[in-house]
Amino acid sequence: MLLPRRQDLAGDVPTDSDVVIVGGGLAGCALAYFLAVAGVEVVLLERAELNREASGTNAGSFHFQIAIHQLTGAGWDADRARLLDDVRFLSRAASMWMDLERELRADLGVHVTGGLMVAETPEQLDILVQKQRVEREGGLETEVLTGAGLRTFAPYLAEDLVGATYCPSEGYANPLVTAPAFAARAIEAGAAVRTHVPVWEVERLEDHSGGSRFVVRHARGALRARRVVNAAGAWAPDLARANGLKLPLHAEGLHVNVTEPRARLLHPVVQHIGRRLTLKQSANGTFIIGGGWPARAEPWPARYSIRWTSMTGNAAVARRVVPALADVRVIHTWAGVWAGSEDLLPVVGESARLPGYFTFVVPTGFTLGPLMASLLAEQMTLSATTRVPLEYSPDRAPVFAGGARRAVPG
Repeated sequence: MLLPRRQDLAGDVPTDSDVVIVGGGLAGCALAYFLAVAGVEVVLLERAELNREASGTNAGSFHFQIAIHQLTGAGWDADRARLLDDVRFLSRAASMWMDLERELRADLGVHVTGGLMVAETPEQLDILVQKQRVEREGGLETEVLTGAGLRTFAPYLAEDLVGATYCPSEGYANPLVTAPAFAARAIEAGAAVRTHVPVWEVERLEDHSGGSRFVVRHARGALRARRVVNAAGAWAPDLARANGLKLPLHAEGLHVNVTEPRARLLHPVVQHIGRRLTLKQSANGTFIIGGGWPARAEPWPARYSIRWTSMTGNAAVARRVVPALADVRVIHTWAGVWAGSEDLLPVVGESARLPGYFTFVVPTGFTLGPLMASLLAEQMTLSATTRVPLEYSPDRAPVFAGGARRAVPG
């Protein structure tokens, strides 16, 4: 079974559980799976359908190279220790994706194509050279390509691009099936996953009789829980605010274009070190163009809507990098939403101000989501060999407040 059966999602909501997860995107579904296989009693509540927001509307790319938004502007020496930690996490995420289809017994559409990150200027090329040194030290295989070497390797790139870094472990998977596959395996392992169950309130109990710390009030009644995980993505701050918690998160729209199919041209995923671009050619020949161009915010339950300037601007950058796209027609476009943190770091862990209340939101959620879910589950079951970094704490002040990082989601 790849997708959860409708009847499995529509049953009665339990009245008591060890862990309640609010949110049925990739984060919530993956965490439910890892907790359930560890023997933890877990209930996941989703207000609409699984995978309908950020997890199902992103471009599905794996970005393991250091990106521009990870740089603070303070210099490589100042950033080095943190970047090494980032690279080691990304390397672990790459390894996990390579084995995920076997673990979930599902075709997730994983394609390891390699990935190029291109530079247009000498200054951007210097960033590529510097970051490749950190990536190599952190255990991520990357290579700098310039001149004739780049032209031979990627003849489809614009001739005046000055260089690129290549990472052989990058690629993409199908974002439409990954979270549902986690949900299906979670259900098999004993988790209760329920859709169309909006959560109205998480009430803290002063009397912990029976071990319960919270009452989760939802559209079908109430559920007592010992622990709660807020995996509501862009709406996580709204849920947390009712409990007096202020999360360092905000909602942003993003935009994706899909073209008509063409003969095979691109094999690697293509990014840009200084501009908003992710570009790949799917198995059916269409080009998928993304990179975090903004969409127009709409109040829920309306979907975020597209902006013409994002559609054309994103396509223009893709054409600039790959000139052969000049006459390829865009046939489909959509807008999604993602949860961004002010410092672009994940917001993951238990709040010291509200013990038992966890937050699980990852801005680069498709790339890092499965790994972070595994680590959080280990931490919640006290079996962790690697703990979620303290700098990801939901109680933190933003590490780089004031916009030092540039938000370019994957």
